[in-house]
Amino acid sequence: MSEATATPAGGIRLASWVTPARISLIVCGLMSLIAIIAQWQAIGALDLADTDDAMRMAQVRDLLAGQRWWDLTQYRVNPAGGGVLMHWSRLVDAPLAAGILLLEPLFGQTMAERIVMTAWPPMLGTALCVACALGYRNLSDRRIAYVVPLFLVMSGYILVQFRPLRVDHHGWQILLAMLVMAQALRPASWQAGLLGGLFAAALLAVSIEGLPIAALFAGFAALRWALHGRGDDRARLCGYIGALAGGAILLQFATRGPAGLVGTWCDSLSAPYMAAFVAATVIIFASARANPSAVWARFAALALAGVAAVGALVWTEPQCANGPFATLDPIVAEYWYRNVLEGQPLWRAKPNDMIHVLVPSLTGLAGSILAWRHADNAADRRNWATVIAALLGATALSLLVFRSVSTAHLFALPGCAWLGLRAWTWARAIPAMLPRILASAMTALTLPLIGGMTVAAALSPFVPALKAEEERAKTQAADANRYRANCLDPAAIGDINRLPTTTLLTPIDLGAPLVFWTRHGLVATPHHRNKDAMADTIRAFAGDPMRAEALVRRQQAGLIAVCRTANDFTKYRRARKDALAAQLYAGTPPGWLEAVPVTSRAGLAIWRVKPD
Repeated sequence: MSEATATPAGGIRLASWVTPARISLIVCGLMSLIAIIAQWQAIGALDLADTDDAMRMAQVRDLLAGQRWWDLTQYRVNPAGGGVLMHWSRLVDAPLAAGILLLEPLFGQTMAERIVMTAWPPMLGTALCVACALGYRNLSDRRIAYVVPLFLVMSGYILVQFRPLRVDHHGWQILLAMLVMAQALRPASWQAGLLGGLFAAALLAVSIEGLPIAALFAGFAALRWALHGRGDDRARLCGYIGALAGGAILLQFATRGPAGLVGTWCDSLSAPYMAAFVAATVIIFASARANPSAVWARFAALALAGVAAVGALVWTEPQCANGPFATLDPIVAEYWYRNVLEGQPLWRAKPNDMIHVLVPSLTGLAGSILAWRHADNAADRRNWATVIAALLGATALSLLVFRSVSTAHLFALPGCAWLGLRAWTWARAIPAMLPRILASAMTALTLPLIGGMTVAAALSPFVPALKAEEERAKTQAADANRYRANCLDPAAIGDINRLPTTTLLTPIDLGAPLVFWTRHGLVATPHHRNKDAMADTIRAFAGDPMRAEALVRRQQAGLIAVCRTANDFTKYRRARKDALAAQLYAGTPPGWLEAVPVTSRAGLAIWRVKPD
């Protein structure tokens, strides 16, 4: 081993083999191993904590079973309506399917699925670790690249998206957002812009929820060229916007085919968004070629590009101006969407969640601002300004949409790390041993998870809602365990699979797990494109009982399955005393149903729909 040493900024001498990438691999590799061990029981039972993970695997299974690459329809959901065209991307399906194909000859499909679902999310998380270390190494304090993996694994809202069995697209969103940030922190060039635009296009192909982040970094590149008019800034802007438009079109064609280029969906990358990117690209390229010397002229050109992009979007599909959920049936919005916390604004969250969301973002913002003030040169100040602006934008977005908090915390990492390193350096310089030890320990408060927990614990005696929330959390955890133990136990699943294949009507949240565990079709799952069948499901369970039978038969359901302890079923049965859900809960079903025996300890119950 080489004895050479390297000295990052801050005076720490490290062996030459200790690089940020290797530190990331070690830290995140160990964390992945711990996560697998901690969730070994859940892995053994394939206890999927999120319905999207179950539906993702159903999509992958269909792909492996021969469904066309460009066909993203889930035919087992709403079979009476011909299936549901999912808004997800094959980019997320591809590595899962490839891993299963590779391992199936050795282990069989069932075990291959289990191995891939266990190993792939932590592997993606390790890739994020390396991306953070390499992306943030361009900041003024070079030690950040070495310690940022520790801050990453102590970020709960990020880490949860890379736990074993978490195979949905959220981990991809976080990784791609980091790759865009890494290119923004590089010196301005055509290549940095090109790579940043390609990563932004991939982010949008995975989920259109990444549009604000892609637009944010486009705005950074545009603002720098507008303010300074430098050639390198102009090259970065043209590279970014050109790669964003071109990459979006290429990825859309690669993952959805010709139909993807002309479709006008508002909840995924489609023609309206690509038209907006192309319109902006044409005007920005023309402006860059003209290269006006006046600042006001450059700003005017960029404003025209923005207007053209919005105009192209609205002209192609006016409905997209209202957002992807504007067309939901009011009953679906009331009973389903408003109860999906990740899609709601932060002020609808629990007090404890608010603390854990805001503390890391504010800590990162404070550290980033201080780092910007202490930066010695213009390049370092520019990079910290990028971090600050990105963090402000992502934090504002997390206040409006709860699921955006992971990206906000990702951009808060360098500020938290800078603050922690400065605090550690100060603490180690204290001469007295006891104060030095205490001050050193206090630096752990800059770690996102520990900082949030400390603030929550400090406020708990003064905020009654926090203490009451702790009791509710224990009750909810017990309910969740009972739900998994009683409703989706292997015996009950086996009984369902022994029944003749038909269509199941279930409360919405139970749909996706049954798509994963059984061969039956489902009327509805918690996926908004199936809005009409979702509305029929809710009205059948919670609406006028005189209409329930007609709704069930319209959806060609042969069986009704409910979990008595599920939250959504509880809402249905409380909607009105004579609703179908209330009758089923009381064990007094209407005459057009007959009970089907199920080996379930308490929760799952099934009724057969009698022939008309």
